[in-house]
Amino acid sequence: MEYRKLGNLQVSAIGMGTLRTFDVTSDDDIARSQEIIENCLANDVNFIDTAAWYGESEKVVGIATAGIRDQLHLATKVRCEGKAEGEAQIARSFQLLNTDYIELFQVHNMIDWQTHLPTLQNLKDEGKIGMLGVTAMVHEAYPTIAELMRSGRVDTVQIPYNVMERGCEEELLPLAEEHGIGILVMEPLQKGRYVKDLKRQPDLTPLREFGIETWAQALLAWVLGDSRVSVTIPATSRPERVMENAAAGSVGQLPQEMRDYIRHETERCL
Repeated sequence: MEYRKLGNLQVSAIGMGTLRTFDVTSDDDIARSQEIIENCLANDVNFIDTAAWYGESEKVVGIATAGIRDQLHLATKVRCEGKAEGEAQIARSFQLLNTDYIELFQVHNMIDWQTHLPTLQNLKDEGKIGMLGVTAMVHEAYPTIAELMRSGRVDTVQIPYNVMERGCEEELLPLAEEHGIGILVMEPLQKGRYVKDLKRQPDLTPLREFGIETWAQALLAWVLGDSRVSVTIPATSRPERVMENAAAGSVGQLPQEMRDYIRHETERCL
């Protein structure tokens, strides 16, 4: 597994997202989530991303990381409006995650960021969080994020980036490199669509020499082919999938011609 710099951390290039997959309540589903986290550690994945908005996810992450918390870096997010509500939601995240320190706290989808960033900065100053960041799903938020990056107010930015969604390449990725800001990539597989919804089978032949055996690995390797990316966070509800995803973190930086091949092959097969 390759490790990359995310602000003041060294994180596995492949992390674990928890949207939907950790929003569970049954004992069997929680046990499966625990197995996923155990498989993360077994495959050198040390970064877990969650959010208050993800239903039961924070609670389940707290349960699944009990006893192994010191081996993992946790990231979560605040998403609400108003200072008092934000402070309450943030406090609840600490409680649900069963921790007194969170490595990265983010403002989810830029919701009321003007209110929440000062709150998070205070917590950072108090040593209760390590870094603060923002996340965004839409390009309309990028100009504001770019200004925050230039101002030095954020340590990380989480954005979608994949073979077909490349809107961050024009400004945000260069700014990240210039200012030393960590980039977390969501939706590297476009919610699995670029694996499950292909109309024809991609040709993996030229990629096998790089250790790529599945198309999911190819798509993850494409994202990590950009050295400005710190970590990408695919989600899965299948414990056995962790090993497959993690293997993409050992591919190294693909030659540009291979990244071009993966992009063109995705376009051909969609």
